[in-house]
Amino acid sequence: MSSKQHLTSVIRLLLLLSFSLGGTAYGSDYRPFAYPQTEYSLGDKATHVGVVYGVSWVLYPLVQPKVMSGETGSWGEYGENFGRLVFDQDEPIWNWMVHPLSGSQLYLFYRALGYDRPTSFGMTFVSSALFEFTVEIYSEPASVQDLYQTPVFGTVLGLGIEKASVYLLNSPSGFSRFFGRLINPLSYIVDEQRVSLIPVSDFKGRFGLNFKMDW
Repeated sequence: MSSKQHLTSVIRLLLLLSFSLGGTAYGSDYRPFAYPQTEYSLGDKATHVGVVYGVSWVLYPLVQPKVMSGETGSWGEYGENFGRLVFDQDEPIWNWMVHPLSGSQLYLFYRALGYDRPTSFGMTFVSSALFEFTVEIYSEPASVQDLYQTPVFGTVLGLGIEKASVYLLNSPSGFSRFFGRLINPLSYIVDEQRVSLIPVSDFKGRFGLNFKMDW
């Protein structure tokens, strides 16, 4: 298949998806999407921050190829960088795109758990600071720019994504709800019953997983 034919097929598929989802009405189990408001104890908050902290230790080497390959980063560097704070020389894409984007996901995670907006910002700030001062120092000192750009710009971006996704998820259009989930997949934490992963078996030694997702 030529590149032109491939592009035409992709466009047709997208149009078909748009028409098939665009006219989808609300189901009988539909309820308006809204972020919950939940009061948490100090222990609960510590647990949520701890989960994010643990995940950050797993993800950091995965998104840093040089750390994963061993070219940079060591426990010796960790000790040298501990407590240091510098103005980094990272490329603009990291400071102005990657860090705010990661901060937005932290904010949206805490919002999906039921924290209000000011508390979600505070939790994002705490999680970001923990990462800067105790995780990233494995390969580089903590960054002044990252300390404020990740939580502040991340919260601003996250708030924009939150408002846009809530509007789209409450639309009668199936395509709009699909796009709302696409830009804010963490919204599934709010509607966890809309996602299911069920083990299945034919009782003949074969097993699998039945995945279901509702927009």
